[in-house]
Amino acid sequence: MKVAIFRWKAIVPLVLFLAVLVGAWLLFADRLGRLALQRGGTAALGAKVEVRSFHFSLGGGSVTVRGLVAASPFDSTQNLLEADELTADLDLLPLLEKKVAIDRLAANGLRFGTARATSGFVPSSGPSASAQIMANVKSWAAQPALQVPILQLATGKLSVDSLDPRKLQTVQAAESLAARADSSRRAWSAGFDSLDAKTTADSAVAFAQRLRGARPTDLALLRDARRMLDRVKQTRDRLTALERGVKAGGATLDQGLASLQAARRRDYDFARSLIRLPPIDATSIAWVLFGPEAVRKFQRALYYTQLGRTYMPPGLLPRAHDGPKRARRPGTTVEFPRANRPPGFLLRDAELSFFLGDDSTGPRRYAGKLQGLTSAPALYGRPTTLEVRAPTVTADGMFDHVHATSRDVMGATVRGVSLPAIALPGLPLRVTPGRGDVSLGFALYGDSLRGRWTVSAPAATWQRDSGAAGELAADVVWRVVSGIENLDLTAELGGTLSHPELHVRSNLDQAVSDRLRSMIGAEVDAAESRLRVEVDRFADQQVAPLKTQLAQVTAEANARMQQGRQALDGAQQQVEQQLRRLTGGIRLP
Repeated sequence: MKVAIFRWKAIVPLVLFLAVLVGAWLLFADRLGRLALQRGGTAALGAKVEVRSFHFSLGGGSVTVRGLVAASPFDSTQNLLEADELTADLDLLPLLEKKVAIDRLAANGLRFGTARATSGFVPSSGPSASAQIMANVKSWAAQPALQVPILQLATGKLSVDSLDPRKLQTVQAAESLAARADSSRRAWSAGFDSLDAKTTADSAVAFAQRLRGARPTDLALLRDARRMLDRVKQTRDRLTALERGVKAGGATLDQGLASLQAARRRDYDFARSLIRLPPIDATSIAWVLFGPEAVRKFQRALYYTQLGRTYMPPGLLPRAHDGPKRARRPGTTVEFPRANRPPGFLLRDAELSFFLGDDSTGPRRYAGKLQGLTSAPALYGRPTTLEVRAPTVTADGMFDHVHATSRDVMGATVRGVSLPAIALPGLPLRVTPGRGDVSLGFALYGDSLRGRWTVSAPAATWQRDSGAAGELAADVVWRVVSGIENLDLTAELGGTLSHPELHVRSNLDQAVSDRLRSMIGAEVDAAESRLRVEVDRFADQQVAPLKTQLAQVTAEANARMQQGRQALDGAQQQVEQQLRRLTGGIRLP
């Protein structure tokens, strides 16, 4: 029998199927990949993501994306980033498990904050992770601790609160020192009474009288005389020790009296705080003027950090998401990560090339590196890191989601670039920092916040809306800031997600304070003078009698000590004189 080598009835359909498959791949693979990237990026970011071209080379295991544009979730007229070209080298084996592993990604021509011609807003078609995070972040920024009051200047006259003498530190310190003086007087008097120096001296004098009629052979009387001398000397030694204590105590009381001057200076400061100025508190000018911009900066950092925690969940916890679409009951798909298995998405290394700055020489190109971006950090076992090093740009980031408690840290410093204008809330004023330095740092450990935003611009310019009506607040601030060229601004964030704390300061604080003081300086000086007179009056009512009391206490103690010493010395002299007479100058044992 003749055996057929080829079974044409099977080979022809197989060839036709392969041809159709290759044709479909050539016609639709790039289009489907482009559509999937746009939809997936839009859903993940919460803003429109557009791709000009997408090409997947199955033979080379690479993907090339050109013209990637991602809109900002916070500003529909601005792009978060643009990329001229993204080239990724894929590991093909994980694709068989519906997983994506990118060994190397080269991102060229990245630009940030560019303007859009069309709106990047994406209407919400249902609950999504990005929409929920955006709602949470907006709720976080709406907390009372982060609400900035509208700049207002009160009208009316300067007011001065009444001065309560009970709150003056000088009065309190004087009363305390008077009580200490009374206590010292009682202690010294009790100590002197316990010595009983007068009785000892009288006994010694009486004994000296007995010795006048004694004979040298009366040895018992001579021994009693020696004991009497020892008693007198011991009493005098105790008196000397008490004198040293009185001297030290008197010095302490004098120091307390001298410290009343420092207390009076603090009372002057307290009295000055009772003056209520009609304008706003100048120390909060930076908070009022730049607080909203600082909140926006930290709000965006928090959004992207929370977005990363959603798509890069910490630990090995199961993840739940909507199941495939069905006519009824689509259900929920729950993924349980398994140790020692590759994650669903992994980007091992990415080389970033981006542009920053825009001056006469055009934007400058910088380079950076991104490593370890994955959808399952616990499986990958290492944190995601970002690093940019250049003469004028420094950026670092670490997103450690390996363990159950996430740690996200990112920071960047850019020097010598054109900074965007900042509008002042509630005022027809705007500051254009021009070229300067800016830095932003943000850290989220669990739910603990740390953030810092600084701006340093040596050639800032100020603009005022010519169509705005003249207001007291705007006029005062404009007269202060219009002549300031240097702008130094620092905003610091702390606390937790539920209880944030924001502090803002700038070099405008002192300038506004000086300006406000110059406007009502004479009235403030007069009020301060009146308050100082009242402080002196209340203080002198306590200090003057206190000085007299301290002088009397020390004088009385010294007088009693002197009297006791004189009595003891006189008695000792009489006893010794009689002993020398009886013994003929011979010292008895």
